[in-house]
Amino acid sequence: MIRTQYYTEDVNDLPRFTGPAGLKVLGNWVTSDIQLSPLAALEAIDLVAAAQAGKGFAPEDLDGNAHTATVTPRGVEVDNHVVEHVRGEFSPDDAVRVLLVAPPPRYRRRRPLESRGWGDRVIWYP
Repeated sequence: MIRTQYYTEDVNDLPRFTGPAGLKVLGNWVTSDIQLSPLAALEAIDLVAAAQAGKGFAPEDLDGNAHTATVTPRGVEVDNHVVEHVRGEFSPDDAVRVLLVAPPPRYRRRRPLESRGWGDRVIWYP
């Protein structure tokens, strides 16, 4: 069960951002490009914190499949590659808030269908 106020699961058990409408572009970036990866979310949080702390912080781009997020001392700017007019600028606090409430990914258990021993190819099925 996911216990968060900003994300729910859709009919395909995929996360969908349901937070405030003003943060939808940011939430879509988290679900589609960060893909709720804990390490990628932590990296983005660290970049936002470094941008807030350092005056000499040079803007850094996080490129993904559908978005580019640019982290600057002013906040995070998200541009959608697919739909050109979908973009947003968000404060560092809003960016961290959306990144922190991202639900952890659900991993399906997988079992080997066939294994012949060490070094042999293992065939997996869902």
